[in-house]
Amino acid sequence: MDDTLLQISKLDFCIQDVTLFLDTHPDDQEAKKYYKEGMKHLLKMKETYLKNGGALTNRDGKNLENYINEPFPWTKGELSCGCMKNACNIPLM
Repeated sequence: MDDTLLQISKLDFCIQDVTLFLDTHPDDQEAKKYYKEGMKHLLKMKETYLKNGGALTNRDGKNLENYINEPFPWTKGELSCGCMKNACNIPLM
């Protein structure tokens, strides 16, 4: 996994975690500040990653080819099977 993508994943996890914390501690100002600052940083990182041709999901549209051709994170660069990522037998219309 690309280092930038790893950093995005880590920060995304932290944001999700603080969001869950805020569900039970809605008045915690420090957590709210962490969320707001973290979201600003996360959105900036995602925007930069997408502009540089990275693909965060298969729904990013313009970077679909990059997403399809990237190896799965658990294969460490070995494309052993593309059937789950490259094939779709469900008609759209």
